[in-house]
Amino acid sequence: MDLRSSLGTVTTVFVIGFVVAMLVGQQLGQPILLGFVLTGSMNAEPANMAPGDGFVAVPPALAGEVESGDVVTFNARELQGGGLTTHRVVGETDEGYITRGDANPFTDQDGPEPPVREAQIVAVAFQPGGDVLVIPRIGLAVLAMQGVFEALVPVLGSLPGLGGLADGDAGSIMTGAGVLLLVYSVVQEVRAGGRRAGSEGRSRDRRGKTSAVLVLGVILLLILVPATASMVIPSETTELTIVSSQSPSESPTVIERGGSVTYDYNFTNEGFLPRVGVVESQSTGVTVAEPVLVAGRGESVGTTVTISAPEATGAYVRAVSQRQYLGILPLPMLLALHSLHPFVAIAAIDAVIGTLVTAVFVLAVGLEPFRFRSRDRDVSFVDRARRAVRKWL
Repeated sequence: MDLRSSLGTVTTVFVIGFVVAMLVGQQLGQPILLGFVLTGSMNAEPANMAPGDGFVAVPPALAGEVESGDVVTFNARELQGGGLTTHRVVGETDEGYITRGDANPFTDQDGPEPPVREAQIVAVAFQPGGDVLVIPRIGLAVLAMQGVFEALVPVLGSLPGLGGLADGDAGSIMTGAGVLLLVYSVVQEVRAGGRRAGSEGRSRDRRGKTSAVLVLGVILLLILVPATASMVIPSETTELTIVSSQSPSESPTVIERGGSVTYDYNFTNEGFLPRVGVVESQSTGVTVAEPVLVAGRGESVGTTVTISAPEATGAYVRAVSQRQYLGILPLPMLLALHSLHPFVAIAAIDAVIGTLVTAVFVLAVGLEPFRFRSRDRDVSFVDRARRAVRKWL
């Protein structure tokens, strides 16, 4: 494979990866790698992001403390009926951040949207030198793919075995497609190997052949994107404002001073692989009975979280975080990586999955271009007819 072909293959893999990641992020409400804007609210200085323009989405845990001037993507409660919104932080209050679109004359909080709390922010736009790194029009491809997908869902969902599409189970469908593509590649290579028995390796003729690196890249995307999303989406930090009161109340957020309230935390593993949940206190006044939970396939596990009110009356913020991981690493190793940072643990799990898939593909298929179809299928109908006539004559 020459340098030009290699660069073309790598570029294609990256483009496919970005588009797939953006599509999945849009569906799951969590920007993955890249985000994009849907309206013209940011189409003015200094961002100048037109509808469909994209940007590099940095997870809040990696972006650091949010400051005035940062462009953030947050789960709005009231704007446009709620959902992902990308606006600039223009101020901060005790209740949260004040946000505004660069093209809007008023802040979001001048309207119905309450101040944006830390837990609502799902991504921070990459701003080298203070300006958002804009990727023009890349979101339009995602919207087009999303439109096609939505149009096909009613049709494909009615077919046997594809009912998960109608239920929105895009992650399972993507993973299944990746596994099927891997198996199909291996089977085709085995069949091609049988036809090449006794010959001197692969033919140099690349007509009708497919880049093995490109196929491997698509397989990795189809498997790793849903795997990552399944760990990122359930992981969050929940903030709860309680009131320490002089007298008891029926409200679960109003606690008699010095008292406590206990909540249940449960999750069910609906996947094929074991899952590990880590529930931790992120503030004072929070105690977790069993912070590490392990659930096998189809199992439900849970723990209790106790929230305590101080002796002094008033309003207080309590926070608890929950993380979920695919249980493919030894538990002590997974917890050690989690203690460094949750994204370190997720990256390690993705690396193991990617390494296993790549090893199977390389050992069975290799990295040389190969055919998904036999040579006979690349021959035109006219040529086939001619060969048949010659054979019988």
